Amino acid sequence: MNEAHLNYLIQIGDNERGYIGNNSFHWANHVLPSGNFDNYLNRKFNRYELFEYCCDPNNSNLNVLAAILSWGGMRRDHGRLLFNNLEFVLGIVDNLRNGVYQNRQIAFSKIQENRTNNLLSGLGIGYFTKLICFLAPNLNGYIMDQWVSKSINLLTGQKVVSITSNSWVNDNNNADTYEIFCTHIDNLAILLNCSGFEAEKRIFSVGRGHGAWRNYLIQNYKN
Repeated sequence: MNEAHLNYLIQIGDNERGYIGNNSFHWANHVLPSGNFDNYLNRKFNRYELFEYCCDPNNSNLNVLAAILSWGGMRRDHGRLLFNNLEFVLGIVDNLRNGVYQNRQIAFSKIQENRTNNLLSGLGIGYFTKLICFLAPNLNGYIMDQWVSKSINLLTGQKVVSITSNSWVNDNNNADTYEIFCTHIDNLAILLNCSGFEAEKRIFSVGRGHGAWRNYLIQNYKN
């Protein structure tokens, strides 16, 4: 790990509650007006509330899917594309919730394979790793979006995750990349003396000028 960048992250500590998502009920009803969504979704989840909601087996696969995608800020047109194949997507949600995938690498590989076969239009790596993160927390699979990926690249001084010229996570990243990425977060957690999910939260940070680490990343990250 780069000592200067790591020390700055340590200095920030756990002083941010974390990212707050969009109103999940409003997002869900725009994407799927016939969805009959849970009224409890009429809120903006933080990360901890989202974990709690997704871990409750009484909440349907459709509702937890909408909660995660809306929390992540998925574009509504991408959501509509994805929900065109809703039953297939809900099958993946069910697999994640019921422990079908033995580890995070297999989960990534299976979902990425479905994307390659055009079965998950609108669902990029940054979003389907959110599904892995919140629906199968026992796998310790972390969110591999542009912000966490750039953070790991900056902290390690390596191009662990390939980022496109317009700052998205490149589709060429595979399950091996994901495993290496997650392992770096596991190692970061040891250095920060916290859980892997907490370490990932700290480098996910908060956008719109509110997150100390996000601002630092923007200033220091070079493509």
